[in-house]
Amino acid sequence: MAYSISDLTTRAECEQVTKVLVKKRDEAANRRTNLAFELQNFGDPAARAAELTRLNRRITDAQTDLPTMPDGREKRKVENELSSHTRQRNTLLNQADAQGSDDRVLLEFELFNVAAAHDEAVRLITEVEAHRNTLSA
Repeated sequence: MAYSISDLTTRAECEQVTKVLVKKRDEAANRRTNLAFELQNFGDPAARAAELTRLNRRITDAQTDLPTMPDGREKRKVENELSSHTRQRNTLLNQADAQGSDDRVLLEFELFNVAAAHDEAVRLITEVEAHRNTLSA
């Protein structure tokens, strides 16, 4: 698709567009990683059980450590990890409830679209930055 990059007439406009595109690129990369993880563990009960065991162990360890930790950066890091591990565990538990072949196809479709959005954002960022370099300060 051709974008109207030439309509961006100042470096500031280019930088604003780039900032939004970087966020979109990073969101797509994150979603792509999560979808790939879901597909990797899709339909493999043994892998899902092993991952659940690992996540439950990390959650228990974090819940044990948190009350004894002083406030600060390390405690926030453990809190964030606890939250992340809990989300991953819940995702795996939800997968165990319903994983038909139609679910796999829909995940694959979403992964394809997210990967395409990521690649398009990367390409567009490059084009906007190249255009910005042609503009006077």
